[in-house]
This record gives sequence, C-alpha cells and structure tokens, in this order.
Amino acid sequence: MLRSKSDPIYFSLILTCLIFCAGCASIDFENKHDSKAYNLARQINDSNKEIKTSKGLGWLKIKENERQIIFKIAWIAQPPDKIRITLLSDSFPVETIVSNGQNITLFSHTGKHSLKTYNIKNPSLEDIFSIPVRIEDIILLLSGQIPIKAFKYAFFDDQNNYSDGNDNPLTAIVLKNKSDNGIQRIYIDSDNKIKKFIITDWNIEPLYKVFFLDSIQVDSLLIPSKLLIQDNSNREVFLEISKFYKNLPVKKSMFTLTDKR
Repeated sequence: MLRSKSDPIYFSLILTCLIFCAGCASIDFENKHDSKAYNLARQINDSNKEIKTSKGLGWLKIKENERQIIFKIAWIAQPPDKIRITLLSDSFPVETIVSNGQNITLFSHTGKHSLKTYNIKNPSLEDIFSIPVRIEDIILLLSGQIPIKAFKYAFFDDQNNYSDGNDNPLTAIVLKNKSDNGIQRIYIDSDNKIKKFIITDWNIEPLYKVFFLDSIQVDSLLIPSKLLIQDNSNREVFLEISKFYKNLPVKKSMFTLTDKR
C-alpha cells in the first residue's frame, strides 16, 4: 500500500523520533550556520528551476537482493507534483502511474490489477520501486532538478574527508530545517557540481541516497542523466535518461487516468 503522513506508521515514527532525536539535538545548527554554505546550497537547489514541464524516455532498473527488473520508461512531468509515467517491457506497456498533485492512480496494462486511485499527496513509492522515495522526488529528478527539501540552516561538514570513489575530494554541506528533525547532505566536487545527495532522519541513518553519475546538455542546461538511488538495505533504483525535452505544452488531461487511459 502507498503510504502517506496520515498513516499509523508515520505516527509511530514520530514516537521513535522522540526517543532518538538526541543525536540530532546535539548539533547546534543555529551557531554552525554558514552563509557561504547556505548560498551554495540555495544555488544548487535553484538549478534548472526554469524547467516547468519535462518529457522524456529512459530506463529504470530496480535491484533488490538477487532480483533485478529493467523497464523502459516514458514520462511527462510538471514539477513539483504532477507526472504521468509508463513502464514498458519489451516495448509493451506494463504499468502507468499518474499523479495530479492530490492523488495517485495506477493502471496495469497486463491486467495484474484494476485501476486504483489513492487519495494521497506525495506518497512513498516503496511498494513500486522498493525504495522509500516519494513521487515528488522522482518528478524533480526526471525534470532535471534536485529534490532538496526546505532548509533554514546550512554549514560545511569539515570534520570528515569525503571522495567520489575515484579519490576525487568532495565537499559536504549539511542542511537542516527549523521545523523538523530531518537532515539533508549535499556532496559537491571542486566545480560545485552535485555528486551525491542524502536524506536522513534524526541524523542516524539515511532514508536514501542519490548518486549523480552523469549528465547531458540540453540547450544551456545540464540535466542529470544517470542516477543511482540507494536505501539503507542496499536496494537500488537506477535511472537513465536517454531523451529529454523541456517546457513543451502539456494538457491537463495528461494527469488524469481512467480505464480508457
């Protein structure tokens, strides 16, 4: 089942937060706040925000334990909360997912299930993609944008040394919003290009990580084109964008799904 913040599971997580939040509270974010780190994070957050709609083709690979599934994908998106994405296998449609910002609708082209609509805003896609990534994060990633949540404080993490796996140093920026306990981390290279993004809860364990492996040039914009999303259990989703079109007109009806599609 798709999950929302109104689920009982969500409230149990709040109780867990009350137990473990001491780890987060030990960091004095207000005093560590750094205007240079904040401005750099804001610049990264604002990247490609001129993209109002996106359309594209690509590949989606889901890996969990020994199981691996590969789909071709086609999508139309209107960030921050609207998307129509179809998963295809051997060029035949398998599943279409539509979000209109208020609810999400699933349609199985193979007859696996009937048309299903969930009145949930920004649900988790864990039951579909195996990773607890939310649909608005996928919409932003498929629109060339970074799914950074609102933040008030930012500072450079100069206590640890980070690299990209090829011994190239990375700079880490820690982000925190005043109203919640979640922490975000951005890792950038020497050219201030984002290489990794992590969302954690209570500064204990990552919910998931996004690795930015490659990019393509679309007009004057640099679009992340190869992305690896990984959770704490090493479940992985690999996204590859092969064709990308921006700011094309999109009919409102594209984000409505019925039995007639």
